[in-house]
Amino acid sequence: PFGSRSPRKMATFCTPIHNSEQLAHEHHSATRRVMQSAWYKALFPRTILTNANQFELRTSAGGFRRAVTVGGAITGLGADMIVIDDPIKAADAHSPLERSKLQSFFEGTLISRLNDQRFGSIVLVQQRLHEDDLAGYLLDKGGFLHLNLPAIAEEEQTIAIGNTRVHRRVNGDILFPAMHTSASLERLRTEMGPAAFSAQFQQNPIPPGGNRIRWSWFETFDPGDYERGDFTEVIQSWDTGASAEPSSDFSVGTTWGLREKKWHLLDVERAKLDFPDLKNRIKAIRLRHRADSVLIEKTSSGLGLLQQLYRDDRGGGWIGRTPKGDKQIRVEAVTGHLATGAFLVPTHAPWLSDFRRELLGFPAMRYDDQVDSLTQFVEWNALRRTIPRDPVTKRPVGHPYRLGGG
Repeated sequence: PFGSRSPRKMATFCTPIHNSEQLAHEHHSATRRVMQSAWYKALFPRTILTNANQFELRTSAGGFRRAVTVGGAITGLGADMIVIDDPIKAADAHSPLERSKLQSFFEGTLISRLNDQRFGSIVLVQQRLHEDDLAGYLLDKGGFLHLNLPAIAEEEQTIAIGNTRVHRRVNGDILFPAMHTSASLERLRTEMGPAAFSAQFQQNPIPPGGNRIRWSWFETFDPGDYERGDFTEVIQSWDTGASAEPSSDFSVGTTWGLREKKWHLLDVERAKLDFPDLKNRIKAIRLRHRADSVLIEKTSSGLGLLQQLYRDDRGGGWIGRTPKGDKQIRVEAVTGHLATGAFLVPTHAPWLSDFRRELLGFPAMRYDDQVDSLTQFVEWNALRRTIPRDPVTKRPVGHPYRLGGG
């Protein structure tokens, strides 16, 4: 942006770190020193600084950089690019008031500063400190690309690094081995505590009180090794939200395939949808995976969905499930089943990180719809073992799949 020929191509570097003007000015001065260095001038000979004070840098092409703190004055200031760097300090991240103030600053002031909402860019760079920090808030809203780089890789990653090149990470890979080894990171985990280490180094802010479910209980499989015909049975489990409103819960459907007496998690569908769209989505997901049966929680929107789905398709396979007890009780009831190793997750999937984060953070996470879908499926699987079944069709004897079945 600084070397642009067009005066309209301006960039604002917004550094609202720790509410500290001093640190913003230090970063501003560091940028000025870089731009005045010989190597920078050699790389960008047409970038000429015409003004460089403690608040602002300007170039002969009309580009500029200004650093401000959260809540700082930016009235009348427009930008093509806004960069937000660590907008809240760790001590404030656990304060609902401070998080709310930051979100209000972003929504009410910062986002409107883009010169062109169609082409302008906002980049947020931060360590995770809380589930509802600015990064978590924006991820829940959607519309942002997410690059997540934990210190210790927890799954396979393929990261585009430009010019068709990629960087691949495998499970257990250290992000920056020149600075941290496995041993030094484990020492930090011990010294900081699991919650702080998970947030700041693993970028996974598991809230205090989480970890009712352990990730080590799940074995893994390569999703590329299997097709639908490899599974003797495919079941879907839906926990449905009320609407597409931002304040509504998510509707979540998990798809499970049975192979050699073990259930493989094949897919997770997670979205906020209004009733007609949700009904169509459930039908489409069932068709895509050729699911034998679909479990739907028989409460709130789920009851109406079951009635309509049953009317549309009386061939069976729609199973209403009535939850018993609160969410924590239901999770505790299935932990023994999960710990048997009979439930597998894929080594990689676009939805896997969110699924893992929600499970490990339960019950302190903002959303728990993926947990509800999982527990509903595990409960149903455990229950059906006690019901006499036809040896050929595997359906319950005397209990055909129906609206109120299960």
